Amino acid sequence: MSESQFNYTVIEKMHKSPIWDNHILKVRVRGKDKIYVLKLYGGINEPFQKLVFNREMEALKVLNSCSNIVKIRDTTASLKYNGKSNYGAILMDYVDGKTLDLYDWHSFTQLKKYEICLKILQAVYNAHANDVIHRDLKPQNIIYDDVNDEITIIDFGSSKIKTIIEKETTMPMFSENYSAPEVVKGNDITEKCDYYSLGVIFSELFLCKEAESNVETICLIEKSSMDEVLKDMLCSMLQDNPSDRPESIDEITDVFTQLIGELNTSANDYSVFIDFEKMRYLKRSMVIENSMNMTQFTNSFLKREFSERYGYYDEHHGKYIITGKNIVVECSYDEKIESFEVMRIFEVATDRRNINIRRSFKIEGKLSFCDSRFRYTCHNGKDNKKLWIMFKNRREENERYREREEKFDKLFGSWQEGLEESIISEKDKVAKIVYSESYIDNGQIVLEVDECQNKSIDELEQNTKFIIEGVDDRGQPVYFELGILDDIICDDDSVKIVIQMPKKVLKGNVRTLLKKKSNVMEDFRANTSSYKRQMNAIRSLKSEEYSARNLKDILLNVEEPEEIPTIFEPKFIAQKLNTSQQQAVIKALNSENIGLIQGPPGTGKTKVIKEIIGQVVTKSIKTADSPRILIVSQSHTAVDNILEGLDSTISDDLEIVRIGADKNVSPKITCRYTMPAHRDKLFFDVKKNVEEYDKSMEEVYQDISDQRILDRWKKIKEIQKDWIDRSVEKDCLDYQLVRSATVIAGTCIDFLANSFVKDMEFDYVIIDEAAKATTPELLVSIIKAKKIILVGDQNQLPAYADQSISPKIAKLTKNPEYRMFDILFETLPNSHKQVLSTQYRMIRNIGNLISTVFYGGTIDTGCKDEDKLHGLSRYEGNSIIWFDTSENRRRKQKKTKGNSFMNEEEKRIILDILEDLKKSNELDNQDIGIITGYSGQKDILRNSVKAIGYDKIAQIDINVLDAFQGRENDIIMYSTVRTDNSIGFQKEKERVNVAFSRAKKLLIICGDLNFFYNYNDPNNKFIEIIDYIRTHDHCKIISCKGGNLF
Repeated sequence: MSESQFNYTVIEKMHKSPIWDNHILKVRVRGKDKIYVLKLYGGINEPFQKLVFNREMEALKVLNSCSNIVKIRDTTASLKYNGKSNYGAILMDYVDGKTLDLYDWHSFTQLKKYEICLKILQAVYNAHANDVIHRDLKPQNIIYDDVNDEITIIDFGSSKIKTIIEKETTMPMFSENYSAPEVVKGNDITEKCDYYSLGVIFSELFLCKEAESNVETICLIEKSSMDEVLKDMLCSMLQDNPSDRPESIDEITDVFTQLIGELNTSANDYSVFIDFEKMRYLKRSMVIENSMNMTQFTNSFLKREFSERYGYYDEHHGKYIITGKNIVVECSYDEKIESFEVMRIFEVATDRRNINIRRSFKIEGKLSFCDSRFRYTCHNGKDNKKLWIMFKNRREENERYREREEKFDKLFGSWQEGLEESIISEKDKVAKIVYSESYIDNGQIVLEVDECQNKSIDELEQNTKFIIEGVDDRGQPVYFELGILDDIICDDDSVKIVIQMPKKVLKGNVRTLLKKKSNVMEDFRANTSSYKRQMNAIRSLKSEEYSARNLKDILLNVEEPEEIPTIFEPKFIAQKLNTSQQQAVIKALNSENIGLIQGPPGTGKTKVIKEIIGQVVTKSIKTADSPRILIVSQSHTAVDNILEGLDSTISDDLEIVRIGADKNVSPKITCRYTMPAHRDKLFFDVKKNVEEYDKSMEEVYQDISDQRILDRWKKIKEIQKDWIDRSVEKDCLDYQLVRSATVIAGTCIDFLANSFVKDMEFDYVIIDEAAKATTPELLVSIIKAKKIILVGDQNQLPAYADQSISPKIAKLTKNPEYRMFDILFETLPNSHKQVLSTQYRMIRNIGNLISTVFYGGTIDTGCKDEDKLHGLSRYEGNSIIWFDTSENRRRKQKKTKGNSFMNEEEKRIILDILEDLKKSNELDNQDIGIITGYSGQKDILRNSVKAIGYDKIAQIDINVLDAFQGRENDIIMYSTVRTDNSIGFQKEKERVNVAFSRAKKLLIICGDLNFFYNYNDPNNKFIEIIDYIRTHDHCKIISCKGGNLF
């Protein structure tokens, strides 16, 4: 093993295969105590070894989120061991305990054996539910930890994933006496082969005898003193013919659940009183039939519903909660008479039931419900007090759970309220049509308009979609599509709106609603879909429906994420990655489920993202383990920047799919990675291949005179044409493209616009500009992946929120306590976060200003000053200039009609600076960005620059600072505008940071220096900026007093 690159130390050689060059090693992370297992496959280039290695790797990857199955942590196909190369290696969790073959089963009680079998069944069920058949279950492949009472299944080298078609054909792999006959013979297999193996294993447990042939084992079972139900099940599992075995694993599970229940019943006996009113409530709620009587209710319905039950104590309300299959009861407890009584009963939704179960303990034993009218004659459970103590003993765990849920509701509940507020606002602002008459004629709806609310009728655009509001059975609003605006007819005394109906509209429903004068309005649903997706993401996080392990607890800082070093340190693809960039890549690869990278301006975060993608993809090529990577960002530009250059890592364009409308995607990306581009390329390739084949066959058939053969060829060509037409059907093709892609890219919310992506799970999600996304926006993609990598900078622009749509969300976006990127930056351990600490954009002086004021002096400069010199004679030797208007009488700000601000004096000064450059012949081809915080100032600057023609001499981009994040210019001119009352949003350090850090060579600030320096606000960063300018070389303050600058 190459010790210089290997991240682990071998501490024990646990096993060596007597047949193959396979080894199992116990290893420890270098410098740490954490122990793992490294499984080595020798001669990985040999087809058989490669097949076994790939099977185990693929199966464990599929099952990595399942309980009771060993967890895979990393793989490599190029490990060197004992002087030999070409070992495949799988890094797995080390599991405490011993394999089943090492236990003396005489020492276990019958109940404990039943429980162990049930745990094994649950583990196998988890594998089967994910389409993985083990095929080689035996005692040596099942570990039992008798201390923690846990089962773990290992060794999936013989497994089969039902969804994968294997091209390789090999000799059958089986274990004598344990493998099913169809496995031994190499026949087609189903889950039932695992039932057979489990039958052999379970027989060994109960007979305390090593397995022989199934015939002999069945004979021993029949002669044994086992429970008859167990005998029948084990004999059924051991049948040669798979069709004679149990139909499902549930049948086997039910037997062991029943056997455990019977033994537990003899040990524990509980009872709960319930009154007649509770039954009547369930009847009114349509849960049970009206004909049911109280005896049927207690002895049949409730007995069945609570055959499996879980309990917890609700400390806050002083209630004992028992959850059954579909029903929950809330109980009180009388300590004097040791009795439970139902105070409330109700049906429970599946997600709520799962939440209840997670905070509960399982109630084992016999639970009876008794009619409270007969409380003095009815049997009272002898173990009620024991059950009460169990409830109380769980108090600490319940309290922790309650605190966790309160923490969740505090963080995410506020966002949910804001999203609900946004949906209402979007609905309230659309045009609503009040109409007196309506009729349908020739596929058109004509409405005689009384009033157009929220908008002028003249504001309605052609092709505006309209919907009509109805009500469902629960009284909730539902919306039906009416069609698109076709015409507005204005007569002398009336206004009519004509709506063109699509063919799919149900005219009967529409006529009924129109007769009722139901609300007709613009279709707002597209505007609210993103809010609903975010709300769904919050709900999924709450109910723990996500891919990354323990994600909810990590986000709430209840649990720390785990660091699992890769087998080897990565061999970097990009040239000249600096130390912090390398560390960012390593930490992202080593984190089990979440990592964070802070990328201050110019530190190369896009380069780091591409390196991470490259590491994941190139590793998968070596191991044939194709990953799925989701790349999202707030902006289309950021997504496209990442995709550009990925072709050096991913050679096949079809492996990258860009989700998004063509108008939002850069032309270079559109023609290569969007769905239409892929469709066109595939169709072209298919058609070209068919045409070449046709041409070659036509030459062959020219020499054939048999009409039957020619007719047959004609028929083949017709079938071929039909196949080509079908092969490019949009839905079918899109599904295949999306499902086979390695990288899918889009914006934070809109990537879900593709219906085929909605239900996909990803191995990685990389979120660029993560600090610019709101917490719910991040969740939409976060819940979709097993590993999350957030890249952004909380010291640059935060998420934008429209105050008019949701004041709540606008407030939350400004509060770091509610911003997920900020929260994780504070709570994640150092092993899971990295600050990129060397910038390459700015000349050292500007870089040091940014580092000092906004990053506590932690950002170094990695570029040479001579490569960043602006070359302007007027400002030679300086890279930061402040043109100070403090003593100008005409310096004052003005308010525009749209409540923005402008400053004519600052405009004049900026124009003078440009004119001075022009006169010295230094304006030509300069790359200049002019930034201001106010649209009023932006407009007067744009108009003036265009009128004079400076934009034809130099490349000049003028915009508000929010539009500049992610961009850079050689020269930045910043107009502060404000001179009275307040510096406005410029007290937000993130905005000032973005404005000043766009400059590569020269930063020019124009404004009232004294006003900004004396403005009293703890968030005012201009004090530190001005102090830096006053105390550092290569900085200059130029007074604009008197008006003439030069």
